[in-house]
Amino acid sequence: MFTGIIEAVGQVRHLEQREGGVRLVIGSGSLPLDDVKIGDSIAVDGCCLTVIAVAPDAFHVDVSDVTMSATAGFAHGAA
Repeated sequence: MFTGIIEAVGQVRHLEQREGGVRLVIGSGSLPLDDVKIGDSIAVDGCCLTVIAVAPDAFHVDVSDVTMSATAGFAHGAA
């Protein structure tokens, strides 16, 4: 079974409820975001999420209610 390659451990810094899902701000830990741009996909807990904004040490993603119900680990402060 392929388990993926973990490049860094981040943390959910902020979770904002939105219609149809949530917006997450995820601290990137030691993952450099120099080459990350809006529209890129980053796997988080095995779930590929599309970057909607990038900060120096964090990225923002929108996650649908369906994805939230099928994926663990997206709670505030989750590592």
